[in-house]
Amino acid sequence: MKKFKKIYLEITNRCNLSCSFCHQSGRAKSFMQPEDFRAILGKIEGHTDHLALHVLGEPLLHPDLEEILALCRERGFKVNLTTNGTLLPQRQDLLLSSPALRQINISLHSFSNRETHAPLADYLQGIFGFIREATATDLLISLRLWNLLPTDINVPGPNDTILSALEAFFFLPEPLADTLTPGHGITLAPRVFLSQNARFTWPHGSAPDLGDKGTCRGLRDHVAILVDGTVVPCCLDGEGDVPLGNIHEQSFGEILNAPRATTIRNGFSQRRLSEPLCRRCTFRQAF
Repeated sequence: MKKFKKIYLEITNRCNLSCSFCHQSGRAKSFMQPEDFRAILGKIEGHTDHLALHVLGEPLLHPDLEEILALCRERGFKVNLTTNGTLLPQRQDLLLSSPALRQINISLHSFSNRETHAPLADYLQGIFGFIREATATDLLISLRLWNLLPTDINVPGPNDTILSALEAFFFLPEPLADTLTPGHGITLAPRVFLSQNARFTWPHGSAPDLGDKGTCRGLRDHVAILVDGTVVPCCLDGEGDVPLGNIHEQSFGEILNAPRATTIRNGFSQRRLSEPLCRRCTFRQAF
């Protein structure tokens, strides 16, 4: 039985923001129903210990999030959530009391879409309040500033105000700009981490073809399931460009062992990219 490091399970592709760095999908917007989520957990049981409840969308929007997290605990899955952070104050009590929740990734770079936010100070106050309460738990918190453009690397960038606020909140002895290296995380406090990195381009549509040489971790250490049950090779297939099957209609094993998935996986092992989406992906250039 193939066991993945994690499986991405998109519980919703709806979001309360419309950030320029995120892929604007043409897929129908929906929430995964708890009964469908339960059925999927039964099909992927044994294939991973860790779930990331995200591909596109804001998972904290889900009206049945409490039931979803309870189902994860019932089946023994550990959960990672990626959020833009705007709903943390409203969801704080649920998140901090969920035994299934292992890590929360907070995309601080979502604040770059300022017209959809309250003032930055209010946005950060909600996040800092959550972190303050989370220090009494075992929850891991990863703060992300993944919005640097190539011209921003190694020069003062768009994140100076946020970095200054982090320095004040965590009582840091030296400026973060002096210690933060793009692509490498640092520890701000026990179980609280910060990373700053370049903005990546979602590999869809008109993205340039970068050639057929390369490899990826998709279908090797992770796989993704979209809100409608479509299984795709990786967490960056936000449009479902490479549908491998639908988990509501087939077993997980049948999907993973079907010809298309097998061809993709074998190609990765030979550093050959068989899918147009993979040829357009800049993230795979890191491997």
